[in-house]
Amino acid sequence: MEEGFKVKKRVNGIVMILLAVFAVVVTGCAKGDAKEDRAEADIDWQMIAPKDMKKVIESESKDSYQIIDIQPESDFKKGHLPNSISVPAYPVDTEKLEKVVVDHADQFKEGDNPIYVVCPGGGSGAKRTVSILIDEGVDASRMHIIENGAKKWPYKDDKKLWVTE
Repeated sequence: MEEGFKVKKRVNGIVMILLAVFAVVVTGCAKGDAKEDRAEADIDWQMIAPKDMKKVIESESKDSYQIIDIQPESDFKKGHLPNSISVPAYPVDTEKLEKVVVDHADQFKEGDNPIYVVCPGGGSGAKRTVSILIDEGVDASRMHIIENGAKKWPYKDDKKLWVTE
C-alpha cells in the first residue's frame, strides 16, 4: 500500500509541474506574449560609416538619395545632416512613435535611390525605423543606417556636412 501511495504522490507532483508550466505559457508569463523588438528583426542591416556618408553628401546630387533623421525635433533643430527629412520618432519603441514613421512612409516608397537613416546613436532606433519602412513597402535593399548616429557625427564643424537651425 505504501508503494502505491509513493507512486500516486510522484504522479501528482509531475501533474502539478505540468499544470504550472501550462499556466505560465497560457498567461504569457514566459515572454511569449512580449512584443518582439523590431531592432532584433532578421534583416540584413546595411550600415554606412560616417566617412562614406560624407562622400555621398559631398559628391552625389541631393536628389539621388534621401536621409531620414529620427531625432526628436529639438535635437534635429540643434543639428542634422544636410537635406535630412525630419521624422521625429526616436526611440521608435511605442505604437505612437511607430505611427510617426508609418505616417511618413509613403514619401520613401517610390524610386530606387538609397535611403539613409540616422538616429541619435546609430543603433536600435534606426533599426526599428528600417524595419517599419520595410513592412510598409519600402525596398529593403535601399535602406542604410548611418553608423554611430547624429551625436557622434564627426563632421559637425563643417557647415556643408552639419546644419543647425
